[in-house]
Amino acid sequence: MATLGPTGKADPQQFDRKRKLFLVPLVTVPPQLEEQISELADTHWDQVKAQLQNLEKSLGTIRHVFHELIHDEGKAGEQLLSQIAPRSASLIKEITDSSGHLEQTEDQDLLFELSDWQRCLSMGLVSQKVSDLASENYQTAMSDRYEYIGKQIDETLEEDGVAALFISEDHRVQFPSDIQVFYVSPPSQNQLKQSIVGLIQKSFEESQIEPDEEVSNNTDKEVE
Repeated sequence: MATLGPTGKADPQQFDRKRKLFLVPLVTVPPQLEEQISELADTHWDQVKAQLQNLEKSLGTIRHVFHELIHDEGKAGEQLLSQIAPRSASLIKEITDSSGHLEQTEDQDLLFELSDWQRCLSMGLVSQKVSDLASENYQTAMSDRYEYIGKQIDETLEEDGVAALFISEDHRVQFPSDIQVFYVSPPSQNQLKQSIVGLIQKSFEESQIEPDEEVSNNTDKEVE
């Protein structure tokens, strides 16, 4: 994965005529934590925007935008994105208004298939055979999904072209060897992830404590 660092940084000219992809790892903020994490999340996205702008100054303007879960392009894709990822949508709207185009990233049928297999697995299947079958098919569908995303990027991104991909950090997309990938990693990224984990852990611990406290309170009342 190529980098342009502050010290000993690569000469941007070495990437001339090459296909370039700016990879933005997505940090998922659970809806119930949105209010608590809002300020830090806003800072994170401001830093993502700044890093993308710096990359554009060195390597070229973003012409194609890919975002996970988006199975349509253009305005239809932007409308869908605004519903499922408002912060991504806000930044991508700025890009598409100035230079880029939101591309179809996913295959809708594959997304539906993944969703159905996930529902099966979440039901707590009784049969081990059926559970193994659902798990195997889920993994196959997931592999097909990542292969599709990689193919979409490969077929869309032209020579000397620049694209941005917004996708979960744990993705398994394999990029063609002739695409130079630049990882966008804002300073606030680890802090945001740690804050989310900490708040989820705190919420879990409080949910375990509350029933005990209620029992204790009821016991005190009976003693009185």
